[in-house]
Amino acid sequence: MEDLFVSFPITSLQPSSSNLRKVLLTESNNSHPIPGLAPNTLHMRVKEGSKIHSIVRIATARINDGIRQVVFTGSGRGITKTITCVEILKRNMVGLHQLCKVYYKRTNQNWENPQWEASAPVVEKSVPAICILLSIDPLDPQEPGYQPPQAPGVPPQSPGGLLSVPASPSPKHTAKRLCLDGQIESHL
Repeated sequence: MEDLFVSFPITSLQPSSSNLRKVLLTESNNSHPIPGLAPNTLHMRVKEGSKIHSIVRIATARINDGIRQVVFTGSGRGITKTITCVEILKRNMVGLHQLCKVYYKRTNQNWENPQWEASAPVVEKSVPAICILLSIDPLDPQEPGYQPPQAPGVPPQSPGGLLSVPASPSPKHTAKRLCLDGQIESHL
């Protein structure tokens, strides 16, 4: 008997509306988006359920132990957590060069339905992913996605170099002003 593989758009498979159950998720093993990494580079794979504190603690400890490069990768709903981990690590460890690559990776989801006699459907998806290299050693500044290290004590700039406007004081706080005659006025 021949195996039957059917590709459905993801919207046609709704596990909550039927007896379908995801049994296997495989990812295509594409080449790494950042070639030429050192053999002792630490690879941190961040997922949606990963704990930011744990990831940053592990990466910090390994850098303090002598690792020169750390690669953070995340896909789908884990992208924002990946970026958060990188930004916290850059704030805690001054002088890290960054190289960021955004790409799509292919995943296959195998579903099963106990009521079906035929083989389970396979759903192919393209999932957005991000790969961020942090390096103590200088990187090629001409490489797209490169960010130089932040100078110590300098707050990060807003996108486009615009300065953010400070928030107005809370109405609960009283503003005080020293007048020319030495009197202090209170304003709500």
